[in-house]
Amino acid sequence: MSNSKEVENGFEDEDSLQKLKRKVEQESFYESEILSKLTLIVVQGFVNRLVKERTGIPMEKRGTKRKNQDYLFHKQKKHKACNDNEKQQEQKIKKEKKKPNHVPKKGQAEAMQKFTELGLEPPPDMPEAFKICIQDMGGTEIKLVIQKFIRVTDLDPQQNRMSMPLKQVRCEFLNEAEKEKLSRREATQVVLVDPRVVVSELNLNKWDVGKTSSSYVLNGPWFKNVVTNNKDSLKPTAVVQIWSFRVGTNSKLGFALVKVRDEEQD
Repeated sequence: MSNSKEVENGFEDEDSLQKLKRKVEQESFYESEILSKLTLIVVQGFVNRLVKERTGIPMEKRGTKRKNQDYLFHKQKKHKACNDNEKQQEQKIKKEKKKPNHVPKKGQAEAMQKFTELGLEPPPDMPEAFKICIQDMGGTEIKLVIQKFIRVTDLDPQQNRMSMPLKQVRCEFLNEAEKEKLSRREATQVVLVDPRVVVSELNLNKWDVGKTSSSYVLNGPWFKNVVTNNKDSLKPTAVVQIWSFRVGTNSKLGFALVKVRDEEQD
């Protein structure tokens, strides 16, 4: 349209708008037709200006108007698609945040049910004495690995180990190097704070029982250093917690063995 350049240059000006209206009235008789033409001119002018501001492409030639309008539509469509992708990504992140960090496995779910009946779910926090001991060692990254019932085999001198069934483990506590080492059936030396809050060193291994069951085990001088010196705390059916932490500049793995209660307690 011949009037689009005028509109593009200043349709927001009242005098220009009135001048444009008079020109359209000279060309048309019906009010509805006048209004329709005015609307088309103003909208076209607005679109032309918007494209020119965004792209720097002059809009003087009538032959380029449609092309530029198509370009603007394409940009708007592309921008909308980007926004939609961003929204989808945000929704995905929100969903991931809502997911629980750890889904209980069957063995853990059964144990948690028993602990719930005993009033131990959620698990009690680590006692202050253990926190102070770990803090004095420079320990960090404290995590609850497992809450379990002591089994007779955990106290057997022939077995000489404390088991932590993978199905009952509550969090990821190993780094990649430790995982690789255990997968090669190599022991990892760890620090243990026992129920007396006495520090000693043990070995951590991973044992596979068949193809369906695996456990982390604390062994080495387990019976000699821990069971023998904690007979009042470590009894069959007692409830204990094993917490992990990191200590030193090399982030050495450590554990704290906390006696929670005797199962016989009411």
